[in-house]
Amino acid sequence: MEKINLENIVVEPFSINHIEDVTSIHSQVLDGWSMKGLIGDLANEATESYVATYEGRAVAFCSFIATEDAELVFICTHPLCRRQGIAEKLLHNAIIALPKTVNSIVLEVRSKNDAAINLYKKMGFETLGKRRNFYSFPEDDAIVMELIKGGIMGLN
Repeated sequence: MEKINLENIVVEPFSINHIEDVTSIHSQVLDGWSMKGLIGDLANEATESYVATYEGRAVAFCSFIATEDAELVFICTHPLCRRQGIAEKLLHNAIIALPKTVNSIVLEVRSKNDAAINLYKKMGFETLGKRRNFYSFPEDDAIVMELIKGGIMGLN
């Protein structure tokens, strides 16, 4: 895919209209969800999910379980669109769009996923600890991170 101008990326709530694009993205990433799982995500009232679209097509997706606090349960970008700032824009806008009652966001990330860890640190997430052998296929530890809204990036 050609270089994407971030000004042309639109972040919007995930809907059934995005299901085919997001299912396609998930089929190409480690630990991706099935279409059935994504439809379940849409049906869950505690879920807040967003997509980044480019020329009307979803190129990235993120999903949170949001109650009093939030857990980022998934974020992924189409492999041909990576390293262009799309995930950062998506995550930034999604965090701002979360309900105002959410004060902190936690996540787990594979310890070998340097790109994601660097993104989270850039966004102001801090490392809380490690969960050994948390992931399988391939085996990996999980790094647990947290962002307090209004923290380093001033996200409210």
